[in-house]
Amino acid sequence: MTSQERRRVLLRDIDMVIDGGANGGQYAKWIRQCGFRGEIISFEPASETFAVLSEAAQSDDAWHCHNVALGPEDGQVLLNLTRTSLGSSLFRRTELHSRMWPDDVEAGAELVPLRSLRSLWDELGCENRRVYLKLDVEGAELSVLKGAGPLLDRVALLELELPLVDMHHDVPTFGDMLNFLTARGFSMVALEQNHSGDDETGQMLMIDGIFRRRP
Repeated sequence: MTSQERRRVLLRDIDMVIDGGANGGQYAKWIRQCGFRGEIISFEPASETFAVLSEAAQSDDAWHCHNVALGPEDGQVLLNLTRTSLGSSLFRRTELHSRMWPDDVEAGAELVPLRSLRSLWDELGCENRRVYLKLDVEGAELSVLKGAGPLLDRVALLELELPLVDMHHDVPTFGDMLNFLTARGFSMVALEQNHSGDDETGQMLMIDGIFRRRP
């Protein structure tokens, strides 16, 4: 089964996808290609990247975009920017990250609004919806999940970028993430390779994990 075939199956009974760390809208456009026709709500904190995202969503009435970072609480946070925007993060990059993406150099920082899923839930109209939560937030995945509080119990499926090695400083490990998800009632559906890995060592760097709420 390909990644696209798997999304077709998993999204069949979903009517809302929350796309955290949307960048320029690549994921949202991809799941449209996979056949998803429900509502997409994308979050991208970097202002320049958000402009690209907004333009991508203009012709799609069921795709809505928000220029905020997702996190554990409401407030403001400093976002570390990179030249390509793909590596922009709330956390500092490790030496390994810099070696693997040498062209994606640091490009300053931006103070951005921060919102928790707990405070956004009703505002977004998530109640009584079948929600698929996708997070690619460069190390902040666990803090976003914790920010959902008890409402995480209402998420049907999760898709998370999971690092196998330290790509950012002071972020949870792969084991931390699995322990949290197990404790919160999620079981693993699939692990998919996210990046080709380190050619010097053979080390796989990160994977995409998909998890389903246990009945």
